[in-house]
Amino acid sequence: MPSKPSARWHRVVELASRERCLIGASLFRIVAGLTILHLYLANYYQRHYLYGPEGVWPFARSLEEARSAGAFSIYVLSRSPLYFEVVFHLGVLFAALWVVGFRTRLMSLLTYVGLWSLHQRNPVLLDGGDNVVRLALLYGIFAELGAHFSLDADRLRAQRERGGEVQRLKAMVHNAAILACAVQVCLVYGVAGLYKVQGELWQNGTALYYITRVGEFTWPGHSEGLYHSVALVTALTYATVAFQLGFPFLFALNRHTRRLALAGAFLFHAGIAVMMGLGTFAAFMISVELALVSDAEYRAIGALSRRLLSFEVPSLRRLLSGRRVRAR
Repeated sequence: MPSKPSARWHRVVELASRERCLIGASLFRIVAGLTILHLYLANYYQRHYLYGPEGVWPFARSLEEARSAGAFSIYVLSRSPLYFEVVFHLGVLFAALWVVGFRTRLMSLLTYVGLWSLHQRNPVLLDGGDNVVRLALLYGIFAELGAHFSLDADRLRAQRERGGEVQRLKAMVHNAAILACAVQVCLVYGVAGLYKVQGELWQNGTALYYITRVGEFTWPGHSEGLYHSVALVTALTYATVAFQLGFPFLFALNRHTRRLALAGAFLFHAGIAVMMGLGTFAAFMISVELALVSDAEYRAIGALSRRLLSFEVPSLRRLLSGRRVRAR
């Protein structure tokens, strides 16, 4: 009969080797991958000016930074325009293959290298969300990002069904990668909240007023309704600080508060995307947060959606048929 410590250890190993958040990890791959593709394609016709060897950011400066700070970029390995074209288009190809889930682990690595190199070639273009997604991509190399909605899904499912020690080890590594993403998100919110509480504008409740008056972060015709309301600006300013400070604690407390924290995070970044125009930043943050929703929660959301559709679609059909009859 095994001893109690041995039984507990086996229980811990069993829990650790049970893959979690596979659906969320796959959604992270798709949303982050589509956003990376958007970065490539939105700047496609300006790629030489923005990233090329004779672009706006001096090639010599990128090379110097790569040598002095170890900021590796494959774009500084050659000044050849042909080399640049090949590397840039390979980055687009790898990101597209990552989205569809072809050889997902390898594509995760290659997409990470491409995005890192693009940022190092011109570090002033992106809006900060790439910093988080590059860390998540690094963790994602060790995660199972192709378990769902991918070309690899059937092959990976067969591997999980066969089991074995190798599969148990891969499951542990996957769970560790998801945990690392969770810790990273908690650090992002916690540090941002601590930084804000030290600022005078956040303390007196006026920070969002000044943010929404900056032309780069304005939604014409709508931002005015926000900054003209003193009560709304003050409430949203304090709510932002409270949310960011509370996120790590709510996320770690229990499953109910974790759901509340993630729902708040989705709404928070959706608001940033709409009101401030920081679409890629919001998409990158939401992609990482999608990975932190459990498979059971996604299945519950799917079941609820199917029940709503099964109720709404027949009702809508009856309504439309009734209108057609009256029209006759």
